[in-house]
Amino acid sequence: MNRSKKLSLFLVFALIFGVIAYFHESRLGKWIDTEVYEFIYASESFITTALMLGFTQVGEVVSMIILSLIMITILMLYRLKFHTLFLIVSMLASSILIPVMKNSFDRQRPSFLRLIDITGFSFPSGHAMGSTIFFGSLMTLIKNTNLNNKGILYAVCAAFILMISSSRVYLGVHYPTDIIAGIVAGTAVVLGTTIIFHNKLDRRRITG
Repeated sequence: MNRSKKLSLFLVFALIFGVIAYFHESRLGKWIDTEVYEFIYASESFITTALMLGFTQVGEVVSMIILSLIMITILMLYRLKFHTLFLIVSMLASSILIPVMKNSFDRQRPSFLRLIDITGFSFPSGHAMGSTIFFGSLMTLIKNTNLNNKGILYAVCAAFILMISSSRVYLGVHYPTDIIAGIVAGTAVVLGTTIIFHNKLDRRRITG
């Protein structure tokens, strides 16, 4: 994909986020929140709760830092400087943008039944945005490899984003619109970073 197409996609996702941010407190936004929440929470059970608690832990700040450090170490062992820098820039953007955006929108967390206690603002979801940036960055790196079974690796990354994001709604600490906005914003960050490193990653492919 050339730089102009990446820029176009970045602008599209930025626009989508802007629309969600503008309408998330509207009647339509609240309707989406209610309907999606009821759909996700309908599967409530002991096993589902345990599973969702596990996925939500993967999306915690500490877990993301540990996973990032592991990936950075692996990339450095392969002497992939631009790949390493790509991941570092993506995760730094995540650590800066999430608190800035949350405090900018100042949305209170939902009053639905909460299965865990948590403080802070709700919009956008830090778990959804952070996991999208991390696993989306991994998908970008996987694309620039000669590894086999890329489709399976893409699916695993996408599954983690979906499950970590869904866990936040299931546990009652986020509205669905928080999740959608987080995923969209995270995708925009990954696209923005790929624009910065355009061609750099393609020239240094991982083998294995």
